[in-house]
Amino acid sequence: MLKYKDSTSGLEIDSCPECYGLWFDGEELKLFFQSPQLSRQILEEDAAERLLRAESDVGREAGARACPACRDRSLFASKMGSVQVDYCLRCRGIWFDRAELESLVCAYCKGERGNLIIFNQLAEGLGTVSKPNPQAEAFMEMLKRYLPADEEH
Repeated sequence: MLKYKDSTSGLEIDSCPECYGLWFDGEELKLFFQSPQLSRQILEEDAAERLLRAESDVGREAGARACPACRDRSLFASKMGSVQVDYCLRCRGIWFDRAELESLVCAYCKGERGNLIIFNQLAEGLGTVSKPNPQAEAFMEMLKRYLPADEEH
């Protein structure tokens, strides 16, 4: 796994160099949106590869992905809106396949709901439509640059 790191907060997000998936340890997702440095690293520096490269879900079969943190647990698949996301019931870490993070944020902003573990972290990190989190503004501005006009939130 490659690591994206915020030098100010020390927050680290793991990324698979083969499939461009992202791993957020428990409670990291809500903190991620407050880091313009990590947003820039993931959305700008790596965007061409992660968002434009043909999808590659290396070695993935239904229920075959083990939790990167627990290692002895399979990830549980759950939907939030139309996006299926994998997470660990034990450590509450969240796995995003390539471009799922971006799709999930768009679904959240459109009012789609689903898994409470994931939804609560999105709500804490992004805020609500009526009361957005100002610390997430940098992420949202960068995200707009990479979305087709019909997918913008």
